[in-house]
Parts: sequence; structure tokens; C-alpha cells
Amino acid sequence: MASSSHLSGSPGAPLTLNRYFMELHNLQQRGEIKYTEDIQSAGPANARTWSCFITVVSVGPAYNQAPVRETFWHNADQKQAARDGAAKQVLLNIGFNGAVH
Repeated sequence: MASSSHLSGSPGAPLTLNRYFMELHNLQQRGEIKYTEDIQSAGPANARTWSCFITVVSVGPAYNQAPVRETFWHNADQKQAARDGAAKQVLLNIGFNGAVH
């Protein structure tokens, strides 16, 4: 299984990370992006729907600046899937391709 910091496939291929949120978090730890995250759940305990909202606060100069102040979200039946879905949208929108800048 590939780690979250490696792309599967060849260079220039579409972004296919295993753990998008982990990669987004790593970018924040390196100071390449700042974001806020809001996670909410709804529904009965046996059928929860999780929603993750990630708002891009700032992005380093190596990435697309257009998503700054935009919120990306994803709904899923598992918390981690909701986080990964929203993080994937952020990574795609800032032009992250799996390479550390």
C-alpha cells in the first residue's frame, strides 16, 4: 500500500493519494497552506452522515491562489471519508500533484 505522500501511477497522472487529509495536514505543518476545518454529524447513531468543511485561509506561492477563502466540503457515512473527500477537493484546486514544493 502506498503512503499518503506518494502518488500511485506515473508523474503527471491524476492525483491518487490514499489519505488526502493526511497530505493536506502535512502541507499545513510545512507552512504551505493554512485552512480551517469543521466536522459535523447528523442522523441516528446507527446511520450517521458526516460532513467535513475545509476553508482555505492561505496558500504558499508554489500553488494556485484562486481557492483562498473558499470552502470545500464532502459528506460520507464515515468521518475519515468525509475528511478525505473535502481534502481531495482542496488539493486538486490548489494544483497539488503529490510533489513537495
